[in-house]
Amino acid sequence: MAKHEVNAPSLETRIIRALETAPKPDIPADFAARVARQLPPRPTLILTPGRYGYRAGMVCLVVLLGLLLAFAHRATGASLLWISMESIFCAQFALLAVWLVARNASYTFTNLF
Repeated sequence: MAKHEVNAPSLETRIIRALETAPKPDIPADFAARVARQLPPRPTLILTPGRYGYRAGMVCLVVLLGLLLAFAHRATGASLLWISMESIFCAQFALLAVWLVARNASYTFTNLF
């Protein structure tokens, strides 16, 4: 029997060469434009100011007014605790009212609802 000489590289050599060769990417020039055309259009951004701070301030004013009225009869005595609580509530009420007026001078009560 005659020996067969193989001039072609063996299978193992071809596999190693294929694994060691880095692929060369072929990206078309208009690839980014085609992808951008396939995207849905962006919605228009509408920015409306949320008035959550103003509404929270109004709620706090109502709560503080309720607390002032609820603790008014207790503060008439000589207890330092109730007098100090009443004065703290009064100071908070006044500062919050001034802040709301200064911050939202053009905002009316009818715009709340």
